[in-house]
Amino acid sequence: MKQPMRWVVVGYGMGWHHARYLEATDGLSLRGVCEVSPERLAKAVGEHPGIVTYTDFDSVLADRDVDGVVIVTPHNTHAELAIRAMDAGKHTITDKAMCLSVDEAQRMIEARDRAGVIFSVFHNRRWDGDFVTVRRIVAEYQLGRLYHIQSCVTDWGKPGGWRRDRAAMGGWMFDWGAHTVDQILLLAGAKPISVYAFSHYRYDDPASVEDYINCTITFEGGLTATTVIGYLNMIPMPRWYMIGEFGALHAEGFDTPVHVRKLWDGKPQEHEVPVDKTDWAAFYANLAAHVAGREDLAVRPEQLVPQIAIAEAAYRSIAEGAAISL
Repeated sequence: MKQPMRWVVVGYGMGWHHARYLEATDGLSLRGVCEVSPERLAKAVGEHPGIVTYTDFDSVLADRDVDGVVIVTPHNTHAELAIRAMDAGKHTITDKAMCLSVDEAQRMIEARDRAGVIFSVFHNRRWDGDFVTVRRIVAEYQLGRLYHIQSCVTDWGKPGGWRRDRAAMGGWMFDWGAHTVDQILLLAGAKPISVYAFSHYRYDDPASVEDYINCTITFEGGLTATTVIGYLNMIPMPRWYMIGEFGALHAEGFDTPVHVRKLWDGKPQEHEVPVDKTDWAAFYANLAAHVAGREDLAVRPEQLVPQIAIAEAAYRSIAEGAAISL
C-alpha cells in the first residue's frame, strides 16, 4: 500500500485547522508542526501526539521524510517561504492570501514549475455553505443575467495581532477580501476591467490597516460587484445581495437562508433556500484525489492572480482617488 503523503504545518496559530484535516484525510498524513512559540508547539503535541516538532523552517526543508509543507504564517511571509519550500522539492500549500503582489504570485508559480511540485492555496471558503448555495442559484439562472453582486463581511470591533500591521497583513483586501473577491470572480465568469475603492480608519486608536474598505469591480459586459470588509459596522451589512434581469437574492449571514424573489409567469414569486453544509475538508479531499490522479486540483494559483491584481488596484485607487484600469 502506498505511504500517505507526509506534511508539516508551519505556524500553529490557525494551523490547527490544517493539522486536523491532514490527519483525517486518506492519502495524507501529518508528520509534524513547525512553530517558534513554545506554548503553541506544546498545544500541537497535546492535540497530535507523536508528531515531529520543529522550531525553524530550515529543519523542515532538510527533513527528507517531509513531502510537503502548509504555510500558515502572516501574509507577507507566504511568498518567500513558499518559494524556498518549492525550491527544496516540497509540495506547498499556503493559507490565503497567496501573497501580496502579482509579482510575488508570478515568482511562486515559476518556482512550482521549476521544481515540478504541487502548489495550492487554502481557499476554503469556496466550500462555504452560503457561497455554494448562492452559486447554485446563479447557475440555475434563477436571477437571469446579473447586473450587480454585493458580498460583505462586516462587524463591530478591533481585530488584533498582526492583522493590525499593514506590513504583515497587506490590508483587508488580502484577508477577507481574498475570499470575497475570489467568490465574486467565480460568480461573474467575466474579465474584470476596472477597480474603484475607498476606506475609513476608526477615529479612536487607528491601526495601520484600514477598519473599513469598500471596493467595486467592473467587468466586461457591464456587470459590477462590490465587496465591503468592515469593522465599523455596528449594524452588519447583508452577507449577500444580488440583482439580475428578473430576480434578486438576499442573505443576512453565513448560515441564514437565501431569500430569492423573481418573476415567474410575469408575477413575483418568493422562496427561501436553506444553505448547504460548509465543508472545508473538501479542500484536502481534493488534494488527496489529485495526488492519486483522480481529480484536477481545485484551487490553482493561476486562478488567484486576478484576485491579487484587484487587491493591489484597490489600494492604488484609494491612494489616487480614482478608478484603476486592469
